[in-house]
Amino acid sequence: MSTISRTHRSKAPAVVPAPIHTPAAQLWPSNALRSRKPVMAAMICIALVGGMQGVDPALHSVAMPAAANALGMDPSLAAFLKSIGTIVLAASMLGVGIIGDRHGRKKILVAGILLMGVAALITAAAPTPLVFGAGRVLMGVSTAMSFAMCLALIPTLFEKKDLPKAFGLFFGAGATLIVVATSLSGTIQSALGWRATYVCTAVLCVLLTGAALRLLPENRASTQRKFDTVGVVLAGIGLIALVYSIGQASTRGWASPPVIGGIFLALLILGSFAIWERRIQDPAFPVELFKKPAFAAACLAGVLFNWADASLLGQYPALALPAGVPASAVSLVVAVMYIGMICGAPMAGVAQKRFGATNRTMFTSGLLLCAAGLASQILMRDPHNIVLPAAGLFIVGFAVMWMQNPQSAIIMGSAPADQVGAVGAVKPAVGQFGFGLGFALAGPMSTIFMQDGVMTAHAYGMGLAVQSIIFVIAAGLIFLLLSPRNRRATA
Repeated sequence: MSTISRTHRSKAPAVVPAPIHTPAAQLWPSNALRSRKPVMAAMICIALVGGMQGVDPALHSVAMPAAANALGMDPSLAAFLKSIGTIVLAASMLGVGIIGDRHGRKKILVAGILLMGVAALITAAAPTPLVFGAGRVLMGVSTAMSFAMCLALIPTLFEKKDLPKAFGLFFGAGATLIVVATSLSGTIQSALGWRATYVCTAVLCVLLTGAALRLLPENRASTQRKFDTVGVVLAGIGLIALVYSIGQASTRGWASPPVIGGIFLALLILGSFAIWERRIQDPAFPVELFKKPAFAAACLAGVLFNWADASLLGQYPALALPAGVPASAVSLVVAVMYIGMICGAPMAGVAQKRFGATNRTMFTSGLLLCAAGLASQILMRDPHNIVLPAAGLFIVGFAVMWMQNPQSAIIMGSAPADQVGAVGAVKPAVGQFGFGLGFALAGPMSTIFMQDGVMTAHAYGMGLAVQSIIFVIAAGLIFLLLSPRNRRATA
């Protein structure tokens, strides 16, 4: 039940205007609260806005090859501009989270989703790669603004015990939006060109801006903290170095000096960030949260399920497309992962809310499901077989949402009331780290089993099966980390 049910018990139907820092749960009258309609309308709006964090990169990946060709990008520039948005997103999350906590989470969310539309239009109209890149940079910052505030607003609408179910709705609706948008994007691009794909993103953003203005309450931290400029800058630079370096490992190789140097620099800067945060009075991020087993387990699970997601998403097309499987068929198979996500998100919420499944159970079983989805591909004999990859993608997609619900609930439920926006930065940061690892490690592991440098069904299956062992080991580690003796620390 929402925290809303405990507020405004006066018989008078009128609503007294609330201070801007009042929790969102106190902004509706009691008779409306009993029906939960305002809460659910706000929650659906938040879910759809949050879904744009997945819709944009999905549509961008469809349009990018044609855009690169039309604007005369060389392969290295195209690869950089393809990923620059996600790099900027990860680096911006902490800063925009703090700004939202200080100045109003709804304001930042609305500004973010509106600027996403502006960024999409800039990209759509870009006459040169430079303008195209500027649009993608703005898209990264604005996506961070909207997504960070989505994560920050949810804990203000629901009690801690209801967060798994709330995040089930959040991720389920978001995954559904991704499936619908992705399925239509190919047809739109074929008929109207690559620029129309970005225009579609802009239209969705404008519609969601209107919905957010109408349906969401304003909310911000009740106490004002000093803006930690040094901490935000250190975190941003460290994350840029880390995500970019790991992304480069997939093309340059792990032994490349830029990759090794970039990762070392990232670890040095992020270590300095942790030291700085522990020494100042008003840190941007409460780093002591990592001492809590539940929080640490949630972050580790986030790295791992994004790893599994990226590994299978990257390896299946690398096998199927060179073997002559039509791109349309490959896209349909990949879409099965999102169907798995749509199924997994609400079921995870039900498992925890109705059946009392513990975080330990959810993370352990989810990692074992990831292992099963990856290991199943060892049975692959013919690259034209679409049933086995579809089954593996469904299992991994289901497992991603099975773990993402408790992961999000733990991370956001652990946040101090005045730092929910800042703490929310952890989720996309560990996600981008895991996603980069998946892409960067999957190829080299399959290469071990290749013959004459050709990706065969055997190499594809063996490479993923080897990775599945890592997930089994990780499941055991998290099972021990969340043992009953640590239960008080995980509460």
